[in-house]
Amino acid sequence: VLINSNNQLLVEGELMDISQLKEGAKRFINNNGVREDLSENPEKAIISLQNDRGTAYKTYIRVQNELASAYNELRNESALEKFGERFIDLNKSQQKEIKKLFPQKISEAEPKNIGGDS
Repeated sequence: VLINSNNQLLVEGELMDISQLKEGAKRFINNNGVREDLSENPEKAIISLQNDRGTAYKTYIRVQNELASAYNELRNESALEKFGERFIDLNKSQQKEIKKLFPQKISEAEPKNIGGDS
């Protein structure tokens, strides 16, 4: 996931609207080997995030929030399926079990000059 200096989101080199990022991230994380171009399974899924030095802080935070929201939704769906309760309502042991299924792995690279379409 790259954010260029024009605050445009590029996922695997393709433009994507931020409003589509959460669902795209969920598809990537929870692919379970169905598509070869997505993660093998949630435990191995790593999302790499890099932004341009000219990226607006507001955009950067919005992208971070969408990625975190993807993990939160996946954890909540899994908790409801496995325990019949929302993730936040689980005890510590149950939460740990769900977090093991969906570990939040977001790798952030140093900002660089990615540029944008000018």
